[in-house]
Amino acid sequence: MSWNLSGASLPSASIAGIVTNIMRRTLILAAALLSSALAATAGAVGAPTAMSANPCPASKPADPGGSAFLRMLLTPGAHFVRPGQSPAQKQSAERAAAAQRARDWADLCRYRADNAALTGRPRVVLMGDSITDFWRQGDPALFERGVADRGISGQTSSQMLVRFWPDVIALQPRIVQILAGTNDIAGNTGPTTEQDYKNNIMAMVTLARAHHIRVLLGAIPPAVSFWWTAQPYQPAAQIRRLNDWLRRYARASGVGFIDYYARLATPAGAFRPDLSNDGVHPNDAGYKVMSALLEASLRASGPS
Repeated sequence: MSWNLSGASLPSASIAGIVTNIMRRTLILAAALLSSALAATAGAVGAPTAMSANPCPASKPADPGGSAFLRMLLTPGAHFVRPGQSPAQKQSAERAAAAQRARDWADLCRYRADNAALTGRPRVVLMGDSITDFWRQGDPALFERGVADRGISGQTSSQMLVRFWPDVIALQPRIVQILAGTNDIAGNTGPTTEQDYKNNIMAMVTLARAHHIRVLLGAIPPAVSFWWTAQPYQPAAQIRRLNDWLRRYARASGVGFIDYYARLATPAGAFRPDLSNDGVHPNDAGYKVMSALLEASLRASGPS
């Protein structure tokens, strides 16, 4: 068979040779472009793979708006105003959160520098979410006595489990308090089950005890709603149910249990309004109550 191209008749063998030559040149060009792109990427990050000796971005300056919001949460009697966002601000925040989850889902970078800077073995590490994160501002005096705060706002127990090794085990504290559950119930990292939450708690307890770290489990603080969720959840009954499980599990496992809920809740399961401004987080007065309960548990657990 022969082919006619622009009036010229060529044998099939010639056509095949032309096509093969074009394909060869195309592949060579594509390989060169890919090699150039990979070289540029490697040069940009200083390494041939995604692993890095310092994967964390530079620290950002403190957000004045965040400080004002925290003061609103912590100042007893302050009127709580749910943060408002325009559609553009909401989209920007969602994009930033998605980028954070893609880069560092468990936020291992948050305490990497602090962990490296520790010069001694902490007496106690507090592992938790925003209720633990804000404790340093709510009662600074507590952290002058060998207590290290490793709370991260918004986190669920699954994220805490991922960072439990670098933020607890590697620090070799004598005691760890685990205070988690609010954000699991609120669905901050998506739908989950009560058993998933229990598994994460049991895994952290098992890790701690395997490394001779005494464990204190904190009861989930009260709440009847979550102001940051789109769904109008009613979490009071589930909080009570999970706290009952935490108490039973602590007793069966021989670890400590601190019943924050009993001191912070109203009979209906809401956060006492004199101890919380937003119904979820303690204010300064609420943190004083929690610190007193924690220190009593530390004394009861023996020398540390």
